[in-house]
Amino acid sequence: MGIKDRIKRRLDRAGGPGGLLKSALNRGSRPAHNPPATNAADTYKQATASLPESPDADGFVAVAASSLIQPGRSSTFAAQGRNVAVYRDQDQLFAIDAACTHEDGPLGESEVLDGVITCPYHDWRFELATGHCLSDPKRPVATYGIKEVDDFIWIGPATSQGSSARGGKHDDGLEMR
Repeated sequence: MGIKDRIKRRLDRAGGPGGLLKSALNRGSRPAHNPPATNAADTYKQATASLPESPDADGFVAVAASSLIQPGRSSTFAAQGRNVAVYRDQDQLFAIDAACTHEDGPLGESEVLDGVITCPYHDWRFELATGHCLSDPKRPVATYGIKEVDDFIWIGPATSQGSSARGGKHDDGLEMR
């Protein structure tokens, strides 16, 4: 699937250009008691301000308030020494390595479609639940334990290992020379 197909799919889901603009404007809305963040660093500070500081007995660390993980949207947090993309899909939580095993693209910017996420850089696809790479089965991403306790999202140790290899064929239809 190329960039034009992804743009068309996003526009169709949003109800056209006006719907996409409305969605983007609403994305930044916050309750009145929580002033809007001015940049990504402020957003992260607000998301992590009241977190428990210590890991729990199972080695899970709190990364965000539960309310910040909305269905259909991903978020990326630092946990377990890695950047981890967190998704809520069909009332289930998932945590995977946020870097694509192709060229380290931001998987945390991917949307979920039928349990699969697609890297926004070159369209490499991964099963959200397992980290399995559909574009190159030898190149999975790591998955992590995740739970929701006391209104916080907690990320634990890796439950599967990802590939350390990088580079390879592009799935977006573009040729690199």
